[in-house]
Amino acid sequence: MYFSDAIRHFVPFEAGADAEPLATLSYSEELQIKNEAIRMFWRENKLSGTPENIIASPRERGYRTTSKRRLSTRDGRVYFDPRDSLLEPEEHIAIYRLIHTKLSGGGFYALSCALNWIIIRGTYEYRTVVFNVDHLDATIVRKLKQITKLVQESKYKVTAVHVYVDPSRSDYYLEATRPTDRLDFKQMYGPRELALKLDGFSLRYPITGFSQINESQVPNLLATAREMAALDKRTQFLDLYCGYGLFGLGIGEDARNVIGAEWEGPSVECAKASAKHLKRNARFIAGKIDERFVHTALPEKNGKEVILLDPPRKGCLPGVIEALAERNPERVIHVFCGTDEIPGALDEWEEFGYRVKRIAPLDLFPGTAHLETMILLERA
Repeated sequence: MYFSDAIRHFVPFEAGADAEPLATLSYSEELQIKNEAIRMFWRENKLSGTPENIIASPRERGYRTTSKRRLSTRDGRVYFDPRDSLLEPEEHIAIYRLIHTKLSGGGFYALSCALNWIIIRGTYEYRTVVFNVDHLDATIVRKLKQITKLVQESKYKVTAVHVYVDPSRSDYYLEATRPTDRLDFKQMYGPRELALKLDGFSLRYPITGFSQINESQVPNLLATAREMAALDKRTQFLDLYCGYGLFGLGIGEDARNVIGAEWEGPSVECAKASAKHLKRNARFIAGKIDERFVHTALPEKNGKEVILLDPPRKGCLPGVIEALAERNPERVIHVFCGTDEIPGALDEWEEFGYRVKRIAPLDLFPGTAHLETMILLERA
C-alpha cells in the first residue's frame, strides 16, 4: 500500500491532481486522518513497531519558506503556475502578485518570455527572490533591475535578489544538474547565502541548497533526533546526506566528533564554514553517497558510532544500507521524507541485523498527503 492510498481511504482525491488535498480541512481533522492513515499503512505493509502520534506542525498553514512559480506566455499575456496556495506565507503571495502586475504591464514581455521560474526562499522574517532565466542580454538585465528595485522597495522584507541562468529551462527550478560547484548567478543585491536561526546560533546555506521548507518544525525535528541519538562524548556521530549540517551541527555538540557527508558541494562548504565559526569538532565531506563512498571515503569507525541518514525522497542508492550496517553502529536514525520508501528500507535494515525501536512521524507538510518519519533502529 502507498501512503497516498491510505490518505485517500479517508479523503478521496484524484491521484496526481491535487497536491494539497487536506489544505481546506481544519488542522485537527487533518492530523486525525494522517494518524489513522500512517497506522493503516503500517498494518497493510506488515511493518515492525507502531508509529507514535504525529508531531504536529507549529504552523498549520502558510508555513513554506520556499515557494515557486513557473512562467509561461501566451497571446501576449503572462501566466504563473501554480496558483496561490494556503500553504505559502502571505508575503510570498503578495510578492508574486506584485511581480505579475509589473510583468503584465507594457515593456516587460521580453523578460517574461525569458523567465522560467521565480523562486522565493528565506525565513518567516525575510525573503530572497531568485529569477531563473534562459538567457541574459542587455534588455533582460535592464528590465530585471527595474523588477529588483520594485521588490527591494516593497514592504515585504526582500533582502536579496539574484538571477540564475539556466538555458535548458529545466524542471529543476534552481539547477539543472546536481551536484554543482559553480552556479551561473548574477547578484542583483544582498547576500548570496541564507541563514537558519537555531537555539543560540545560526547556520548558513546556499540559495540553491536544500533546506526544510517548514521552518517551524525544525526545532521538533532536532529535538526528536537528539532524543533518538542519545549522543555522548564517547560517540562518533555520522551524519549522511547532511546538507549544510543541520543535524551534525544542530545536535552534534553532544558527540565526541561529527562526520558529515553530502553530494552538494556548496552546501558542504557552508557546513565547513559553520563548523569553523562554531568551533565544533566536525568534518564534512562532499561526494555521491553510494556503496563505494561508504567503504572508501568515510573514516573508519572508531569506538561507539551513531548514524543519522536523511536521504532524498527516492531513498538511498543500492548497497548503502548494507555498507552502513557493516560498520555495526550502536544506533541508526533513518529519516524518511518519502513514506513509501519505508517498507523496502526497513526490510534491508532487518536483513542486516537491525530492529525498529521507535517510529516518530512529524508533519512537515501540512495540507498535503506527505509526512516526515524518523525511525530509530538498534542492532538486534
